[in-house]
Amino acid sequence: MEIIPSTTQQLIAKHKLNIGTFLFYTNIVVGEFDEGVHVTKENAIEPIYLCQKIYGDYKPIIYISHRLNSYSADTMGYKEVIEMFPNFKGFAIVSNNKYRRMLVTLEKLFIAKPIGVFDNIDSAFSWAEKVLEKGS
Repeated sequence: MEIIPSTTQQLIAKHKLNIGTFLFYTNIVVGEFDEGVHVTKENAIEPIYLCQKIYGDYKPIIYISHRLNSYSADTMGYKEVIEMFPNFKGFAIVSNNKYRRMLVTLEKLFIAKPIGVFDNIDSAFSWAEKVLEKGS
């Protein structure tokens, strides 16, 4: 996975982990989970640790879920994971699949931050930069 956003975001690091690939930009993390993975708080510890290591507790960040593959997630752990990031400012979902985009309705119940839904990654990056500018 290589993404070159048409924004000011610069790629800082790229990590291929057991559950997927994560790209760390200036203020944006793009996660692409592998096909068939069931994401839980427990198996997401490694990317969570990387986020904390790279961004600390103060640098504002947006998470973009790049949903190219089919996978499942334990939504019950969302709130706890988000509480680990006082600097988390928003969440974007990118998918060409309308059913995957519809899952946002459920995810909004667990994420009390701005959420954007997009069918392409450039739109998600543009939205994320606007959210970061507002300081939400």
